[in-house]
Amino acid sequence: MKLSVLLALSLLPLSCEQRIKLAFSGITLQELAHRGASISRVQRMLQFLQEEQAVQVCFWGMEGYPSMLYQMENPPFRIMYTKVLPDDSSQLLTLCGTRYPNGMGAQRAYRFALEVCANKTTLVTSNSRGIDRTALYAGQDLKVNSFVICDCGLATKRVKAYRSIPTVSLLSPYEPDDVAYPSRCLSRNMLSTALGIATMVVQAPEKSGSLHCATSALDQGKDVFVHREGIDGGVIDGGVTFLSQMGASSISTFSELASHLEWKSTVAVVEQRGGAGTLYRFGNAWYSLEYA
Repeated sequence: MKLSVLLALSLLPLSCEQRIKLAFSGITLQELAHRGASISRVQRMLQFLQEEQAVQVCFWGMEGYPSMLYQMENPPFRIMYTKVLPDDSSQLLTLCGTRYPNGMGAQRAYRFALEVCANKTTLVTSNSRGIDRTALYAGQDLKVNSFVICDCGLATKRVKAYRSIPTVSLLSPYEPDDVAYPSRCLSRNMLSTALGIATMVVQAPEKSGSLHCATSALDQGKDVFVHREGIDGGVIDGGVTFLSQMGASSISTFSELASHLEWKSTVAVVEQRGGAGTLYRFGNAWYSLEYA
């Protein structure tokens, strides 16, 4: 099965099942062009994949495609990615928050993410600045993989900063040069929450896109948690307060999350200024890990 044919099929307004059926029918690239697939767009994707050896592509129904996405109403047929894709053995947590956190929000995001990563749980977050990016610093400090779901193509300037982080796997359902639009941000949120077993909102005002993440998770029958330190924390935490009032469970540590989800929790984060062991610094705070 030719890669060019699969890429062309990804451009047609068909269901994933219809695309796979056509792929196995022996349809040619020329026939797909007659059906409306843009050959120039296919050639651009092929060129990008050839130039960027670190980027790979996976298609719906094929080996390696994340099984969690089959539960989506409209899963992406094509995913371009770096490093690895999520698999069934991964314990995944979707984490999100405002793009404009205050100091306390950024600090709690780092501290919570550090504890998540230390407990062999993999973060799923977006390529947005703020809380999401801050959480990735924790994974980077612990040298563990995190999944970043992009709202644009992997050839855009928007993701270049993330491609420089060695411990991040980027996933994008978009063509290499596709820029971020509001609709693509919403689609990214749905993809992020589909991958995670649960969703954690660290800090968010009432109009934050994080509330769309929470809604998407709830629509998929998944648990939504909020950080307890954000409840009644003012305008910047208005979304956290709202979700709490609507019934979202409030937590402040991974052990609390683990008790809800029946996960194991063996490592706790301790805030300190000095002492033995490896120290991790974020802002003016120092953290170490305490093992049970």
